[in-house]
Amino acid sequence: MPINASTSKRVNSLTDEQLLLSYRETGDREDFAELVRRYETELYNYLRRYLGDAELAEDAFQTAFLQVHLKSHMFDENRKFRPWLYAIATNQAIDAQRRNKKHRNVSLDRSGADEESDSVGKLLDLLVS
Repeated sequence: MPINASTSKRVNSLTDEQLLLSYRETGDREDFAELVRRYETELYNYLRRYLGDAELAEDAFQTAFLQVHLKSHMFDENRKFRPWLYAIATNQAIDAQRRNKKHRNVSLDRSGADEESDSVGKLLDLLVS
């Protein structure tokens, strides 16, 4: 859906907190997309430094914004959005590190040709699609 100039001006003039509250109240995807645009470089770079891995950083970034979407109703409008977002992103990075550590440990103990690894591959293909 194309964004008209008036929508773009309105979205650009709002604070992060106002965007999140507007998204929470109206469900306007452009409000959410603007939050992602505002933080995509800064937050991704933070996660990349924190995790030391581009792929894990991308996953943590995406799950952080998924959590923002899912928990937007929990945002305290008397607080700032940025620290709330970074707390969510840091928790997602910690979770990504835990998952990655488990996968590395499991993959060292497993042979690559067994049936279980084939089903894991199918699950990953499904998740990617």
